[in-house]
This record gives sequence, C-alpha cells and structure tokens, in this order.
Amino acid sequence: MHILLINGYTPHPDAGGKLTETLVEISREQLSKHHEVKLTEVTNYDADEEYTKFRWADLVLLYFPLYWYAVPWGLKRYIDDVFALHRFYDSDENGQPVALMPGKKFGYVTTLAAVQETYALGNPLTKGLTVADLLKPLEVTFRYVGIEPASQFHNCVFYDVYNPSVIPPIKQTLLTELSKLNSK
Repeated sequence: MHILLINGYTPHPDAGGKLTETLVEISREQLSKHHEVKLTEVTNYDADEEYTKFRWADLVLLYFPLYWYAVPWGLKRYIDDVFALHRFYDSDENGQPVALMPGKKFGYVTTLAAVQETYALGNPLTKGLTVADLLKPLEVTFRYVGIEPASQFHNCVFYDVYNPSVIPPIKQTLLTELSKLNSK
C-alpha cells in the first residue's frame, strides 16, 4: 500500500510539536516495514508535488494537535493550497461537485492538552461535542474530493498530552493501530 503521512503541526507558542513529530516518526518507521511511505510537512511543501503524492497514495494519515477546537491554521492552509479545482474536484454541467480522488482513504492522529472529560456529556464548555464532531469539517472536506475515512485505521485521539504519564500509552495505542495496517 502507498501511504502518505502529513505532519500538520504548525508552530504555536504553547506547543513545541515534539509529540506530533514523534508520532509521525513512529508511524514512518513501522509502516515502512510493509508499505511504501512518503512524508509531508505542512510548513514546507510544493502544491504540485503534493498533488502527485495524493495521486500516488492509497491512504493518507494526518497528524496534528488540536488548537482551539480545530485543526492548526497551517494544516488548513495546506488543504486550501493543495486541494485545487480541476485536480482534486470539479463541477458537472449542473454545478454539482465531482470528486477527483476516489478510492483513497484517510485517517488522523490528533493530540489535545485537554483531558477527555472536557468532551463528556454534561460538560458546560463543550456540551457533549466530541473531537470527532469538531473534526467533521475535515472529514467532509476529504469526502468532497473522494477520499473516504479508512475502515482499517481507527482515528487516534490522545488527551492530556502535557501529562508525561500518558506518553507511553499513547505510543502503544498508535503502534496497535499501525499493526492493523501492517497485517493487511
């Protein structure tokens, strides 16, 4: 399988990006044993080259911290720059969208400083919204161009990442998910 890993970390004064970088590197090392893997950093890319990578990829895995209940602005800009008309999507004679990347899959690995209880039912701040709810625009964007959620990779959401005790279980959970891809 051809797998594109996208490091969506964007510099932020409160987040150094080391965990995202570590998770991308773990994934690259593990997946390269059984698959062809390419890597993109949203802080340094060429839109034409990214189009070629997407055409090549069977699976796209996004890695990013969640900032203010959304993807980092650098990942959003990357999508805005790369998902171009006539390359990723088009319109038919009735103005309806036509996806130009069918048959591809995507998943994500995201990290949050918040504890999981922040997204529990009854929390007055989030009112029961889950991280998956917050990331629906990302899913819809990928579906718009024909890239569907991957059934073989369960999206990873890691909470409380400033707590050092959660880092070993985070790494182990990611390795477990990656092993599902390696067994295919």
